[in-house]
Amino acid sequence: MIDSTSWRSALLELFGGAFAFAAAGPRRHEDWRRDVQAVMALEASDLRKWECINCPPPTSNVEKTEIKPFADLCVEEFDSLLYGVGRRSATQLLVALQGLHYQAANIPDFEARKEQLFKCAELILSRFGQEATYYTNAAEARGNFDPDLLNPDTEWNRLSDFTTDCGLIIVADSEVGVFWAFDED
Repeated sequence: MIDSTSWRSALLELFGGAFAFAAAGPRRHEDWRRDVQAVMALEASDLRKWECINCPPPTSNVEKTEIKPFADLCVEEFDSLLYGVGRRSATQLLVALQGLHYQAANIPDFEARKEQLFKCAELILSRFGQEATYYTNAAEARGNFDPDLLNPDTEWNRLSDFTTDCGLIIVADSEVGVFWAFDED
């Protein structure tokens, strides 16, 4: 059973110490893209008041106290930037996001940590229920609902102003989740 303690632990295991964003927000609109946009723009907060992570790569804009890691996107842009994936691919991607180039093979001590990382990914997904839908910007998912995203050899549609970014959006009836990693040269 997921609670705020297990949620925090799973987030820190998967995203702690990385250039990452992990947050949830409420579903307030029929069009889930508007709710995702609000989370990305830091205009929505977790109704459960559970931990979130907002640690993008350093930027020269030191005026902001809370850095918004995503570009200003119109909701219609999500249609060309995101691809639907199944739960297996979503689980793999949550694990892979912490690896260099978003590949699990680049996670230090991956084989020794694999079981725990997948357990954390499943815990995060469990918050959103079995009926949730999943979206990613990994081009490998274009036209393939069930790609292997553990070690994708792909390109990513950028949703930020950083060199690369890759992530997972989760849409449930009552809330959305945004889980993202960034890289900057």
